[in-house]
Amino acid sequence: MSEPTEPTAQPAYQLPLPPAPGYGAMPPAQYSPPVPVGPAPSSVVNAVRLMFVAAVLGLVSLVVALSTKSTLRADIAKKNPNFDSAKINTAVNVAIGAGVVFGIVFVVLFILLALQVRKGKNWARIVTWVITGLGIISALASLGQTVAAASRVVGLISGLLDVAIVVLLMQKPSNAFFKPRG
Repeated sequence: MSEPTEPTAQPAYQLPLPPAPGYGAMPPAQYSPPVPVGPAPSSVVNAVRLMFVAAVLGLVSLVVALSTKSTLRADIAKKNPNFDSAKINTAVNVAIGAGVVFGIVFVVLFILLALQVRKGKNWARIVTWVITGLGIISALASLGQTVAAASRVVGLISGLLDVAIVVLLMQKPSNAFFKPRG
């Protein structure tokens, strides 16, 4: 076995390391002026107007839903004969409450989307297509459901508005307006 060796002695002082090479100043940022978007074409302007109309129609549908509470109560009682009065009241209140919450969220979202569409934001156009596509499907599905006449009329008008919004946002001038710039 070998004996451990003593560590090598370090010099009493060490020379300082030479300074690291310096880097020059960072060049100034090159900012280009924003590319002018220009005025929105009439198809986009009309689509935005229809989006505002759809938001107002969403508020009207909330009022219609609240006014057809008795029809909803009768429908729930018919589909659930084992429910007592308390369960029916709870189901009606939950349905109305959920409808009001989703309705308010829809109205706010649609107004915000309309403002972004007007600015030429393509992501807002895509989200609008998705939401209006779901609205079209909902309007078609409501044709096969038993609902109050007022609810059916509001749903069909809303579906027609959704179709018009999609068509307007797919037109050639709208596509040019939403193309990336820069």
